[in-house]
Amino acid sequence: MDVFLQEHGKTIFVAVCILLLVGVAYVVGPIISQAIKSVVSGYSTSVNFNSVAGKIS
Repeated sequence: MDVFLQEHGKTIFVAVCILLLVGVAYVVGPIISQAIKSVVSGYSTSVNFNSVAGKIS
């Protein structure tokens, strides 16, 4: 086992770190996505697109 860890210790460490990052992203991703959706929907309801289009044309 010691020889195995000496040969593959760094590889196993990198793999575990990547798995941890993926797990954190899997948990945090939907929370951030929901926050962005709420901000965008709040902003889009406060802007009247008809008035913006009237000023452009």
